[in-house]
Amino acid sequence: ELIQEVAIRSGMSQADVENVLNHITDTVRDCLHNEESVTLVGFGTFRVQERVARQGYNPSAGRKMQIPAKKIVKFKPGKALEIK
Repeated sequence: ELIQEVAIRSGMSQADVENVLNHITDTVRDCLHNEESVTLVGFGTFRVQERVARQGYNPSAGRKMQIPAKKIVKFKPGKALEIK
C-alpha cells in the first residue's frame, strides 16, 4: 500500500518506487549494522543501542533465566511525526 500511495503522489511507476524504497531500507540497514545513526530530517532518527544482560523469568519452566545482552534499534520520531 505504501508503494502504491507513493507512486500515485509522485507520478512514478510502482516498480521505480519499490526500487527506491528497497535502496533506502538497504542503506539504513547497512548504516545501523555499522552502528551509525541515520537521521531523516523531519521524520526521525534511527540508532543502535546496547541492551544489557538481565535476569528474567520463564513462566513455562517456572524458574529464573539469564537474558543475554544484545543490540537493538531505537527510533526517535521527528517533529513531522508529532500528533497534535
